[in-house]
Amino acid sequence: EPQDELYEQAVTIVLEAKQASVSLLQRRMRVGYTRAARLIDSMEARGVIGPYEGSKPREVLVSLEQYQHNKISS
Repeated sequence: EPQDELYEQAVTIVLEAKQASVSLLQRRMRVGYTRAARLIDSMEARGVIGPYEGSKPREVLVSLEQYQHNKISS
């Protein structure tokens, strides 16, 4: 599936905030629930954030520096 053009912006927001939630992306990016949820799912699939755990916030698994380094070296 083609990557959402907002993916990189969404990852940056999550890594700078050190938290990942659909509502955070909705607020900061002014997108709807479905698109924000799809971006969150993409981050989970790529190992940027941890799995959904009910009311607990998702764990952010990489730092912004690690993410940028991995993007450059891949």
